[in-house]
Amino acid sequence: MKHLALLALAAGCAIPSGFFDHKVTNLTATRLPRNATGIYLVEMEFASNEKAILHDSIKAEVQVSGHNASYPMKRLPKGQLTNRWEAPIGPLKPSETNVFYRIKVSWQYDAIPEPRSNSLLEPKTGPRRLQIFD
Repeated sequence: MKHLALLALAAGCAIPSGFFDHKVTNLTATRLPRNATGIYLVEMEFASNEKAILHDSIKAEVQVSGHNASYPMKRLPKGQLTNRWEAPIGPLKPSETNVFYRIKVSWQYDAIPEPRSNSLLEPKTGPRRLQIFD
């Protein structure tokens, strides 16, 4: 299989979708107590078996329903787990008790004649829910 992927890349052929496994694991609680700041941390882990990913090109963001901007995620510092990401979202309004969000990961990978881009929006089935309770 590995040789097939290298041969396909060298020939400029497309690699069948499903050949690579990209996965976002949400590490955020589904319920959090309301806090005074209205800011809550969204955490995730990104994993991929694609060897051609340019690791410094990986970017992640949290898209919150009803918010005009997305929240950029930051990779945890080197020396810690380098596939873990986090972003503070908010401040949330006191009326926001159910927050719906999705995580988008974008990256580039080596290809011929130049790197190409790819992305993943999770979950594929629709937004996740974070419930804020008093």
